[in-house]
Amino acid sequence: MCLTYDDGLSSHVNTVGPALKKYNFKATFYPTLASSSIYDEMDKWKLLAQEGHELGNHTLYHPCQKSKGGMDWVKDYQDLDKYTVDQLLEEIQLANSFLSALDGKKTRTFAYPCAHYYAGGVNYKDSISKYASAARGSSGKQESLQIPDEIDIYNVTSWAPNNHDADDLIAYIDKIIESNSFSTFTFHGIGAEHLVVSKKDHEAMLKYLDAHRDKIWVTTFKEATDYLRSQQLKK
Repeated sequence: MCLTYDDGLSSHVNTVGPALKKYNFKATFYPTLASSSIYDEMDKWKLLAQEGHELGNHTLYHPCQKSKGGMDWVKDYQDLDKYTVDQLLEEIQLANSFLSALDGKKTRTFAYPCAHYYAGGVNYKDSISKYASAARGSSGKQESLQIPDEIDIYNVTSWAPNNHDADDLIAYIDKIIESNSFSTFTFHGIGAEHLVVSKKDHEAMLKYLDAHRDKIWVTTFKEATDYLRSQQLKK
């Protein structure tokens, strides 16, 4: 399984990074590159990469489909319904270049902002393979877990907790273990910002994972999906 953190928030470098170091886990961060934390705390983001964490592509401006329910917060220039696919892909390519300047890596994974993959009404999911080795979806609801052979490398299931407690997080981990499947968490704010999970509950989850290393593999999204692809190709 993978721990992923979206949007490039200050709590990621100031709270999550030290917590992961304490328990010796590697995670994947999907910063929106227009994030103020990327600008104000760039050295800390570089340090995350130096410590072995993955910096994945989450675009420059986090465009989402404003036509979807609950998307009133999306600004007009972030409205994915008004993008063309070419415009979005150029934004993704530029984000790759910026991230490469931070971590020196030439390949990385992608996370769909808001789990939306229609730009101007056109599905861009099939175009992502040119820019990313794998891609992660996300949902506020826990979706059905698939057997590894059936997982779409370019739309991997992920649950996005919001004000859920440690018991909820641990129950999802147990669900992954029991189903012998692969999934990820999509975290946002940890103890601050938006779609928050408390520091206490987040650390309780890490402590639980630490105690169950013999039952579940926790790694970066790229390492996990590279392995998953290799196994699927053997079938």
